[in-house]
Amino acid sequence: MIKRLANIRQGARVAKEKGMFTYISDNQSIAVEGLGQVMNGFHVSVRLDSHAVEKLSYKTFLTTEDTGKLGPYTDHTCFYGNEDDTINVRLVFRCQENSVLVYVHGEIRNPSDFGSQKSFAPSGGILVSMDSLEDVQSLLANYQHKDWWTRPHFDPDLTRLPERTQSLLWKTSHTYCHLLPVCGPVFRTDLGGTEEGLSIRVSSHQGGLVRTDAFAFILGTGRNPYQLIQDQVHRALKELDYSTLPRTDKTYPEILDYLGWCSWDAFYQQVNEEGLLAKAAELKEKELPVRWFMIDDGWSKTTDNKLAAFEAELAKFPKGLANAVRELKENYGVNWVGVWHTIMGYWGGIHPDSPLAREYADYLWTTSKGHRIPFPDAGRGFGFWNAWHNFLRLQGIDFVKVDSQSAVGNYLKYYHSAGRGAAAAHQALEASVALHFNKTVINCMGMSAENIWHRPQSAVSRSSDDFVPREAEGFQEHALQNGYNSYFHGPFYWGDWDMFWTINHDDVQNAVLRAVSGGPVYFSDAVGRTDPAKVWPLIYKNGRIIRCEETPNPTEDCLTLDPARTAVPLKLWNTCQGAGVVAAFHVLLSEGAVTGTIGGKDIPHLAERECLVYEHFSGSTFLLQPGESREITLEKGQCALYLLLPLTGPVTPIGLTEKYVSIDAVREVRTGDRSTFVFLKEAGPFTFQAESKPQEVLVFGTPVEIQEKGDGLYTVHTGAWEGEVAVEIIHS
Repeated sequence: MIKRLANIRQGARVAKEKGMFTYISDNQSIAVEGLGQVMNGFHVSVRLDSHAVEKLSYKTFLTTEDTGKLGPYTDHTCFYGNEDDTINVRLVFRCQENSVLVYVHGEIRNPSDFGSQKSFAPSGGILVSMDSLEDVQSLLANYQHKDWWTRPHFDPDLTRLPERTQSLLWKTSHTYCHLLPVCGPVFRTDLGGTEEGLSIRVSSHQGGLVRTDAFAFILGTGRNPYQLIQDQVHRALKELDYSTLPRTDKTYPEILDYLGWCSWDAFYQQVNEEGLLAKAAELKEKELPVRWFMIDDGWSKTTDNKLAAFEAELAKFPKGLANAVRELKENYGVNWVGVWHTIMGYWGGIHPDSPLAREYADYLWTTSKGHRIPFPDAGRGFGFWNAWHNFLRLQGIDFVKVDSQSAVGNYLKYYHSAGRGAAAAHQALEASVALHFNKTVINCMGMSAENIWHRPQSAVSRSSDDFVPREAEGFQEHALQNGYNSYFHGPFYWGDWDMFWTINHDDVQNAVLRAVSGGPVYFSDAVGRTDPAKVWPLIYKNGRIIRCEETPNPTEDCLTLDPARTAVPLKLWNTCQGAGVVAAFHVLLSEGAVTGTIGGKDIPHLAERECLVYEHFSGSTFLLQPGESREITLEKGQCALYLLLPLTGPVTPIGLTEKYVSIDAVREVRTGDRSTFVFLKEAGPFTFQAESKPQEVLVFGTPVEIQEKGDGLYTVHTGAWEGEVAVEIIHS
């Protein structure tokens, strides 16, 4: 039962608990105890179907208390309306410790069901604006710069905040604040700048609605910006009571734990069986353990850019898709084969005059422009996907890459709400993927909010524009998008950072970028173009990729700073086996070196630890005390890769140093009085740091030569052994 505290309260309400959010009615602002006001001057307008905008007047407010799914809260409900009271909006600020959830409830009352009718505009039907955010020192916004993708924005002037912003983090003098717009079951919220300040736009993408009930956004604060976004996503999904799971509750697909190859940048739409088998033969000859192939766009039978059949194009696959798959698996050591398709079947949907459209007519829907697409209903849409995926499974296909996902919003606009249309499309697709492919799907071209918030259980999603191998400055934007998009995308998905070329002007940088991505590693070289030396640092002999434990983030010193326009390195951090991993890149668009620092503070859990720092390319090490850092400089085209290792006793393993993330090879360490045992996942050059030169090193009890590298570093070679290796280091 809600306890009513007051009928109408004027004046300020003081927060009772430390860190508690509250609403101050005097100036219509949100405050946090200990920080003061963080958002000031709320105003409400509505946009009607006629495109007219009506500003509403603030009427009054009331306060209530209750306990919900997220614990105790205080609701501050603010009432707005027009002069004749036919349009009303309630803003509900649900204030809790460390966060406030904001709900928007709007209603239009038409005098009768006849004559001219007012309704909310599909886009921006309700506009909530505010005068200012307090104490903005710097910020990171992620905005939808294309229908499919997002990218970062750093300008702290809120009037220049791009439209369709989906995440807004800002740094104050004392803490971080984060505003996360929500895409719920019907309505989608976006941020954008106006001449007056910040605008929050609530849209249905559906015409004729006279009611709006939306969980619009969640605002939180915290000193740890990485934990802040994780907490907000978990809270928002729990409040929505969605089937959508946060990434931490999902399972990473086994197939994508292995090295892959994709046909796209090798063949583009001219992919065929002959080319696939030629590439597979080359990789086999080079003894590179590629465990999966992705047959990308171009394999399908299409007419007029529309899907015409489930089968592959006969001219490209004269013996059928099954034959190519069988050849790859039986003759070339490929374990799994995937195929590409779009969420509409093909770019233009399903051809309306094809036998396919007639046979599966009950599962297809026709747009006003005549496009035939899987039905935007989870049950009926599943019928189409189940039929196609069952066919693909019988051809030997093991997983799919599903492209053009943000087209859902374009195809269904005005017919289905933003949330409902996307939810139906993804539920139908994922039900079939779960049934036929063990939930293994790479989601692609789907960074629109309705896609991100409505995939129930799929775990991997692309997080940037395409890798463009021939673009001279392509790496800078590619790294920038993947690194900064990961901040708000990572709590939902492991990021697919796309394929790369192993022979390219940016090949090493692209390989290092994927070493810290935490997601799939696959390349797309044409026949005869693969350089295995660029791949081996990323994988083990069995083809398993060396994958960091989390999704990466920009380090705190560049989190709200644009390294493309400021002479600092882009640094991305991740973790592995208790160690920190930091990849540093030169992405400055102008000439000249960039300068920054490396230290324990770059990894949140190592900020107060003494660390041994190992840099992969130079092989150099140095010791840093808690809070200490060291300056680093990168020239144009240069990158660096650092391991930050907490000291563990007389011996600190660095791992197999021929690998980028060398510490991953260390399966277990046991330290005794006389010796340290290190168990490695496979053989190779094993490097460690020791307080003094070891008396002896044994591999499976056999003494091996100790190579002294300086600075307390030692390397032993274990390449004579196969499989896992046991190393005993006898202390002096």
